[in-house]
This record gives sequence, C-alpha cells and structure tokens, in this order.
Amino acid sequence: MFKFIKNTYSMAGSLKRQITQGMIFTVLKNFSQMMVFMAIYYAFENIDTLNNRVYLITALISIVAMIFFFINNYMLNRKIAGIYFQIFRNYRLDVGGRLKRAPMGYFSTQNLSAILTALTNQMRSLENYSAMAFDFTVSGLSISCFILLGIFGMSWKIGLLALAFIMLAWTCIYFLFNQAQRSVEVEHAATDKLSHELVDGIRGSILLRSFPKRDQAISSRLHAKTRLASEMVNEAQYTFEVKFVLYSRLFGAVLHIGSVVIILYAVHLYLLGEIPLAKAMTISAMGFLLLQGLLQLQNAMILAAKMPAIQNRLDEVLDIPEMTDGKQVEIPEVANIEFKDVNFSYLEGQEVLQDLSFEIPAGSKVAIVGPSGSGKTTIVNLIARFYDPDSGEILLGGKNLRDYEVASLMGEVSLVFQDVYLFNDTVRNNIRFGRADATDEEVLEAAKRANCHDFIEALPEGYDTEVGEGGTRFSGGEKQRISIARALLKDASIILLDEATSSVDPENEAEIMGAIEELCAGKTVISIAHRLSTVRDADLILVIDHGRLVQAGKHDELLIQDGIYRRFIEAREEAADWRLA
Repeated sequence: MFKFIKNTYSMAGSLKRQITQGMIFTVLKNFSQMMVFMAIYYAFENIDTLNNRVYLITALISIVAMIFFFINNYMLNRKIAGIYFQIFRNYRLDVGGRLKRAPMGYFSTQNLSAILTALTNQMRSLENYSAMAFDFTVSGLSISCFILLGIFGMSWKIGLLALAFIMLAWTCIYFLFNQAQRSVEVEHAATDKLSHELVDGIRGSILLRSFPKRDQAISSRLHAKTRLASEMVNEAQYTFEVKFVLYSRLFGAVLHIGSVVIILYAVHLYLLGEIPLAKAMTISAMGFLLLQGLLQLQNAMILAAKMPAIQNRLDEVLDIPEMTDGKQVEIPEVANIEFKDVNFSYLEGQEVLQDLSFEIPAGSKVAIVGPSGSGKTTIVNLIARFYDPDSGEILLGGKNLRDYEVASLMGEVSLVFQDVYLFNDTVRNNIRFGRADATDEEVLEAAKRANCHDFIEALPEGYDTEVGEGGTRFSGGEKQRISIARALLKDASIILLDEATSSVDPENEAEIMGAIEELCAGKTVISIAHRLSTVRDADLILVIDHGRLVQAGKHDELLIQDGIYRRFIEAREEAADWRLA
C-alpha cells in the first residue's frame, strides 16, 4: 500500500521536503479533532455542574482546536497544493530530455501511440491518483491512530476491542487491495488490446473500403476482433465491480458493527461502574470518527491498487536507454570518417553490418550503393550516431564518435532524408530550426539557395504561413526543399543524403538536385545513391552487400570489375532506355 509513497518520493527530487512537511501538517490538522474530543469530554465530565466557567473552557478548547485546524490546513495547502503537478511536470521534462538523448532503436521498439499515451493519459491518472492516495492514506492513518490512542487512554478494554475491529477491517482492506490489483492488471491488458484493435481498424479503413462487398468476410473478421476486445474490457470491469462491491460491503459492515459494539461495550462498562459517563459518551463519539478514518483508508487502498499497474506500464514504455555523451566539444575542421571492424544489429542475433571497414576522406563525395536491405541506411544512421555499433569503432578525425559530445557532433552533421518532417509552425521557424539565432535575411537567403523561395512567397502569409501538422500544406518535393534550406542554414561540414529524390516527380527532382548541389559545395557528402549521375561523379563508391563491403573505388575502376556495381549500372542504363510503345 505504501509503495506509491515510496515511488512518489523517488520522483519528487527537490520537492521531497515539501511532501514531508505536507504529511506533518496533515497529521497536525487531524490532531485538532482530538482537541474537540477533549472539549466534549470536559463538558460531559462537568455535565452535573454546568456553569459559565465550564462553558468558557469548553468554548476555548473548541476555538483553539478550530484555529489549530485552520492554521495547519492552510499550511498543508501551501505546501501540497499543486505539488504533484510540479512533480509530474518535472518528470515529463526529464522524460523529454531522455527522449532527445535516446538511441533511435528505442523508437523502433516503442511506437509513438504508446509513448504519447504514457506521457498523457497514464501519467495524468497517476498524477491524480497520487494526490488523492496521499491525502487518504495520511489522513486515514493519523485519524485512526489518534482515535485509537484516545480510546486506550480512557479504557484499555475498549481500546483492545477497537484494535480487534481495526485488525479485522485491515484484513478486509488487504483482500480488497489484492483483488483490485489483479482486476486492474486484467483491465489494463484488455484496454491495451482494445486500443490496438481500434487503431488497427482506423488505419486500415481505406484498405477495407477498397474491398468489394463479396469480401466482407475480411471486414467481419476484423470487426469481430474489436468486438471481442471490447467484451474483454467489459468483463474485466464487471468482474472488478462485483468483487469490489462484495469486499467493500463486508468492510463497511465490519466498521458499522464495530462502532455499535464499541458503543454498547462502553455503555456496559458504565453500567458496571468501571468507567464514568463522560468517558462512555466520549468513547461512543470516537467510535464513529474511527469509522471515518478507516473509510479513507479504504479509498486509499483502491487508488493504491490502481497505481502499480499504471506505474509498471509507464516504467515499461519510458525505460529510455541513454547514449553515452562524450566530453570532446571541438570537431576537427578536417575530419576523415573511418569505420573499423564495425558490427551492428537492430535485433540480437540478426547482424545488419559485419566487420565493416572503410575510410572517407574529408571533403570527398561518397556514394553508397547496394541491394535493398544491404545496410546502406544503417551506415548513415551510425555516422549520425542514431545508434552505436555493437562492436568495432567509428572514428571522426581520428577519435571515436562516442568521445564527442552528441550536441557538438550533430552540429557538424546535416541530414536530408526521403521522409521529411516539418513542425506545426511557420515556414520561417521551420527553416530557422537549422540555426536558432539566424536572422530573417539569412533565412531568406537559405530559402533562395534551396530553390524554395518562390513557392513560399506565393503562400497566403509567405514565410509566416503555418505548415500544418507534419507539413501537410506542402508536397513531398516542397517539404524536401524546405528541409534543404534548413540544412543550408545549419552549414554543417558533413552532409548525409538518404534517397533524397527517390519519391518526387521529375519537376521537383530538378529543383531538389539544384538545392542539394548548393548544400554540398565544399562539404563531406555521403549519399545513398540511386541516380547514375550521382554515382558517376562520386570521389569514392562503396558497394555494400549483406552488411559487408564487397567493392570500393571510383566509377571507372568498378565498372571494369565483374560484380554488383557493374550489374547495378547496367540495370540503370537499361531502365533509362525503356520507352512506352
């Protein structure tokens, strides 16, 4: 039950002290209720000799109790109000920082919807549950302890009886907690299954519509899977409610019976003359307040049962590995890139690169060619340090990439990939993303060099036009040119090109190639090449097959060799001669 308090403390960081102070003020606030019972006891004890003095002392004790309550409640609110929002705000910021430093492999094992759900719905639920569970637990325990001590102070016999009922109530709470925990885990698994089926159905809706009516069996099968997942959620929730109601009613019965038995036993002891009337009446009132404290513990138990499943899911999704950050800040101006016996696999046991070794001179234009799946994109990803090799070394200027500070390394690398992402912001800010301190004039110049100034100017608000989510306002070729303008503004010394023109129309291709030539002037350029002109003009061609370097050299040198490269060129030349009849 107290695991969530431990987890909260571990997440609180510098806010731990405030949580501790909040617990203290909660306890002191609830102690004020004992002061009220002191007033009640004093009034009952002097019921036969009521006078102004009795009234005055009773009133003074009550007023002091009320003032003590409000002071501690005020301090509690000052210390605790919003603290869980601060804790989880800091947690989200910490997760955001770790996401920025995470290797790309993390994003391949955790899909975007799982990360977003963890950072929004699940974290918000944990945030709210933590605040409520904290209040219920500390309040319930402090009230129950104070009342129990008060009863023991007046009659050890009634105190033992009250303790017995508390132990019985705790047994009910224990079973309630275990049942709730099991049910919540089943419910979460069923909900995840339903979410998966719903997302799968939504993503495949276009495909489903393309099927003729005679193929409704496929659609029906998909709908049946969604319906089954929905029924699993319903059954899990129903089972939880039924068992929860059973244990909850049993718990409530124990508390009510216990309160009545405590009152009757207090009356019995009074009739036997073992305790005075004042104590009997005060203990009777305490019995009902004891019920209130234990009911709060019941609520805390339910919340505490829900929280581990959410926390476990958060821990699973947000267990973000971090790439080690080196200390070398300065990148050499003339820096060769060298692979030395590099091995790499995305999945254990399935090597993508094997004993790969080559050197790329600074300022050279290098083309990487090879069959699909041979490891070309992986080489580019490793140079950008999206991943680290399993073994071997990648050197830049004679030093291991791991020795460089990641931010400094990425400051010298620009990437132009086939799939371009634009942030939902203005065109100007998307280009300025390449260098935050760039002036408007520098942004404009970069756009002109990337051949995108004209279509940007034609937009309703020019450079201040919102691009839409992911850049939906633009075609693939236009987004590509904006990304090149961003890279031009960055002015990095190493340019990585991965199929930058493979999916654009011929009109856009000419514009993009002009922008790429502008971007690559005087830089070290490594491109995954498909165009014959790119391959022919390269200073060095690396031919990759099944993760190994099988050929390396210039175009003319490789063309006279019998191998993959010559077959690649022959296939491209044959494709160039194709004509429609």
